Amino acid sequence: MPQLAQIKKAVSFINKKTKNFKPQIGLIAGSGLGWAIPPLEKKVIVPYTTIPGFLQSTVPGHAGNLIFGEYKGTKIVVMQGRFHFYEGYQMKEFAISVRTLKMLGVEKLLVSGAVGSMDKQLPPGSLCVLKDHINFMCNNPLIGNSREPEFGPMFFDLSEAYDKTMRKVTLAACKKIGLKAKEGVYIAVTGPNFETPSEIQMFKKWGASVVGMSVVPEVLVARQCGIKVLGLAVVTNMGCGIEKKPLSHEQTIRESKKAEINFKKLMEILFVKL
Repeated sequence: MPQLAQIKKAVSFINKKTKNFKPQIGLIAGSGLGWAIPPLEKKVIVPYTTIPGFLQSTVPGHAGNLIFGEYKGTKIVVMQGRFHFYEGYQMKEFAISVRTLKMLGVEKLLVSGAVGSMDKQLPPGSLCVLKDHINFMCNNPLIGNSREPEFGPMFFDLSEAYDKTMRKVTLAACKKIGLKAKEGVYIAVTGPNFETPSEIQMFKKWGASVVGMSVVPEVLVARQCGIKVLGLAVVTNMGCGIEKKPLSHEQTIRESKKAEINFKKLMEILFVKL
């Protein structure tokens, strides 16, 4: 089935479940952050497993639900769990979820993720507000997937992949709640293994601040669709070789859980201010 038809089918199903709820802001919640959202009014939960043609989350810490609701008058949809290239999906399949959000009405997208840091000013527990990225996945979700004009032009500008105004609001909000934050550059790798010490040193020389296994494919699809993007990278560990202890996904989940309170406070501000 062509992707446009597949997405229209998913949107039709979701609209029936939510009674044509039109979210203004979308949040993609990364590892361990799926529960770090403010309490929503008029909440409707739609499991990924029930949506026709939707991908399924298979990684621990990704519940696999679309959560719809209102927070102080702002209509929100949360992707409680995302999809990763290392799960075995084709890269072009990642366009399905973001394009579905677009057709549901999303105009601004907050993309969060757990990351390793290469910047000592971004220790575990801090937040890197993304100002740019490097796609080191050597793949792109728009390859062979860009000929449907409903989702934007094939060739589009990325000089401001991450919205300046939303970044400014976020940094001010972080200061208000006492969350250590600064802007930085995300480098995306395929995973699922963590990086080697030599790779981390190379990424630092390229100008990357943090490294992760997601975010960038979603951002590319969103920007093609004309959705404004805010990238929020929660630091769960320092990059391999910077600290002497070995890395693990359990550590990622554990540190993400610690960040839940501050992340939730931040969402309470951003859902209103953005």
